[in-house]
Amino acid sequence: MSCSRLLAVLVLGCCSLLARAETLVAIDNANPPFMYQQGDQPMGLYPLILQAVFARLGEPLEIQPMPWKRALLRGASGELGIAGIYKNTERLQRFDYSAPIFEERLLLYVQRERPLRFQRIEDLYGKRIGVIRGWSYTEEFDRAVRGGQIKAEEGSSDDANLRKLASSRLDAVIAIELAGQRLLSQPGLEHLEALPQPLSINPTFLVFAKQAAHQELLRRFDQTLQDMRQDGSLQRLIEQAVATP
Repeated sequence: MSCSRLLAVLVLGCCSLLARAETLVAIDNANPPFMYQQGDQPMGLYPLILQAVFARLGEPLEIQPMPWKRALLRGASGELGIAGIYKNTERLQRFDYSAPIFEERLLLYVQRERPLRFQRIEDLYGKRIGVIRGWSYTEEFDRAVRGGQIKAEEGSSDDANLRKLASSRLDAVIAIELAGQRLLSQPGLEHLEALPQPLSINPTFLVFAKQAAHQELLRRFDQTLQDMRQDGSLQRLIEQAVATP
């Protein structure tokens, strides 16, 4: 074989390997029913959506569940993408965003016998609020925490935070509605309830660090997601995730 033909074969082989390279995406390992880990498997709504979209795209995908803070750090470095993330000003400078995947309603949970009035962020000043480690809730809430007006106590999961609330170690807990409502039937949590006024309604996204240069992948992802909304398959995935114990 001539040197030129050998070089061409090597180049084609390398291109083939690159084409088959998996896209790595991190999810939170403890946020059911949206994203969590069972054994070593990614579970929940966002993995289901990612797997369905990437299958339609013909793109290999590896989803890696991990603690949220680690996902944010590795995502910002360009190692992998992050699914289920919110937007804020700081993140918009670091990441390229997909179209919204889903909308999460963030509610405040309290003890039924210790009601809390909540209409605006100032109503939470001086309160001990349970949050998930590494999460950003709203820019207004995050700013109040940084300023010391709200005492945010970080936990590893909604379940852990709600149990601290049940034992009166917190004044309230912020949790996504679908996740929180699933937990209120657990023993020891029956006396908790959600306040009707949401803290916020947050769209969630798939993101990649800007230096990863995945804008074209995100464009194709957005189009496929829109196709799934129109043909009803996205709604079926949502119903499947919500129904999973």
